Amino acid sequence: MRTMIVGAGEVGWSLAGRLSREGHEVVVLDQDRDLLVRRTRAGLDVRLERADAASPRDLAAQGAGDFDLFVAVTASDATNLLSCLLAREQGAGRTMARVRDADYYPEGEDTASGVLGIDLLVSPELAAVGDLESALRVRGAVRVESFADERLSLAECLVTDASPAARRAVSTRPHATHSKVGALLRDGRVHLATKDTTPLPGDHLVIVAPREQLKEACREIDPNARKVDRVAVFGAGLIGVGLAQRLAAHGREVVLLEPDERRARDAAEVLDDRAIQVLWEEGASEAAMREAGVDACDAFVSCAADDRATLLACTHADRLDVGLVLAVLSREEFAPLAEALGVDGIVAPRLAAAERIIRTSRGSGAQKSTLIADGLEALEYRIAPGTKLCGRPVAASLPHDTALTALVRRDDVLYPGQVDRYEPGDIALVLATGHGGQKLGAALEG
Repeated sequence: MRTMIVGAGEVGWSLAGRLSREGHEVVVLDQDRDLLVRRTRAGLDVRLERADAASPRDLAAQGAGDFDLFVAVTASDATNLLSCLLAREQGAGRTMARVRDADYYPEGEDTASGVLGIDLLVSPELAAVGDLESALRVRGAVRVESFADERLSLAECLVTDASPAARRAVSTRPHATHSKVGALLRDGRVHLATKDTTPLPGDHLVIVAPREQLKEACREIDPNARKVDRVAVFGAGLIGVGLAQRLAAHGREVVLLEPDERRARDAAEVLDDRAIQVLWEEGASEAAMREAGVDACDAFVSCAADDRATLLACTHADRLDVGLVLAVLSREEFAPLAEALGVDGIVAPRLAAAERIIRTSRGSGAQKSTLIADGLEALEYRIAPGTKLCGRPVAASLPHDTALTALVRRDDVLYPGQVDRYEPGDIALVLATGHGGQKLGAALEG
């Protein structure tokens, strides 16, 4: 797939890296000469060009109309919308734009289709809100996803010292639910689970279960996890305000802390809800948080404008023994530090937006593609008559770096070992690391 990306910022560069590693031809346009020079040193196999994407002449000179996918993700909504319209007029295939203005999206959604004839609009900030809200929905989980028409659920759970799953092979973990461990995340690395995989405190486990059993399955990993009824949010930007609104709509109490007085006043005017308390706190000190009642909250979400302020607030929340601490980070280099500081879960708006774009643009035949973490992807395939998997034995049917995690057959959730062959109508959930998704797509299409 030939892809042109407008904008070499965090979202655009994350998307470029992902598509390049999957073997796609990628061209990135930006007007910032210094930024392009820095990106050149990163060593990605992409072509970088300096051009004005709002100029019909510049787009035509770059051959925008010849690309299968055109994605505009600059910091300007107007530039992104205009460049997509121009690219479509010049003959580009699918067009996708980053748009921050919430008025373009249906209520409660972080993507929109067909607006102004553009195939997909996506907001990194609203996508992050969606991921945060799902993480706070299930006790013991830091992320939740649904597959197979919501018959199958996936969750990322934190292994604690008190976890019954800690320090024992996953094949021997005590559990009464019909659940399975699919992957383990440790020190920034991803491992597909085997029967001998042994989680340690601090690891994250990716588990799957029938939707109606997911909450109990998460409690089996972390039985001491609190129910989230009251949430403290640090930072009243687009993400903080959007999350507060979403949580209040679902019956949660919210304390929203903002160090900037003007922004705090603006947030208070927007958030006219008794369930939301907006406080102006000049600093993110432990004492100020305690005074604001953060120590009485079940979860803490830090989404300040600066990643350093975000992490500082998380360290204070961790000392206050808040049950769940989540951080929103713009720059991936801070992720290892966040884990070392005891942050339970990280949401990256750039990854959230890239996941929505990849989910829509993927050409490997997957009905759904979800980035669970850097280096781990969940792929949903529907087995139709005549397709390459139909009728094949399940054992050794997938390439290296992939694993069949669950199979939904009619209303039953089955795991490897419970099924011999793929049948028409089956829905397969595959976890893939590294280039596994690309290899699987090539194998199924080739």
